[in-house]
Amino acid sequence: MPWGKQNYQRFFPTLTYQCDPRIAAVLREVPAGGRVVDLGAGGRKISPQTICVDYLLTDNTDLRADVQALPLRSASVDLIVATGLFEHVEDIARLCAEIARVVKPGGVVHVEMPFLQQYHEDPIDCRRYTVPDLERVMDRFGFDTIEKGVHIGPTVTVITLWTYWAAMVFEGRSKFFKALSTLVFLFFSIVLWPLKFLDRWLVRKPSASRLAFGIYFTGRRRVAGA
Repeated sequence: MPWGKQNYQRFFPTLTYQCDPRIAAVLREVPAGGRVVDLGAGGRKISPQTICVDYLLTDNTDLRADVQALPLRSASVDLIVATGLFEHVEDIARLCAEIARVVKPGGVVHVEMPFLQQYHEDPIDCRRYTVPDLERVMDRFGFDTIEKGVHIGPTVTVITLWTYWAAMVFEGRSKFFKALSTLVFLFFSIVLWPLKFLDRWLVRKPSASRLAFGIYFTGRRRVAGA
């Protein structure tokens, strides 16, 4: 999936803030020389050895493929990373089944997805999960929880939704109202973006997951008979 903003909004201050980034910790779960696959990488490279899989070709795409039918051998991957992907895949069961197929017994999967993020097509936007929902889905496909929680906190939810709401108020069909809506979005992006750093503190609150912008699950593939 495309990674980051692709239109004029890439010039605006970003309201998104990963107050508890997880990727570095997850990569430490991989043994030396382990095989890492990033599904829907969208142009990023999380480590030099990572195989970047995407339907769209970018400079860093190593394998162009449908994530619901991966051209990878069964039990051949030590770590699968899927961030900002689950909400954009039509058949989530097929995707999870493919992840379970290609991950080695004892291997790791790491999923990040939105909870209270605004609707965003890329090219489709199909679902949201709570933390317990995501854990249940991954358990159903054979993954035991290593860690789960919130990586993008509640302040990002509030300021992002407010900014989109304010811009929506001034929407219209004419060029004037389209420009006005864009300026309102820019104004609130500038004014509100410093507040996102409150999530360094708020993400530790017991109820942070109720208002989370982004959630994660890290799990280990069950070994048969264990």
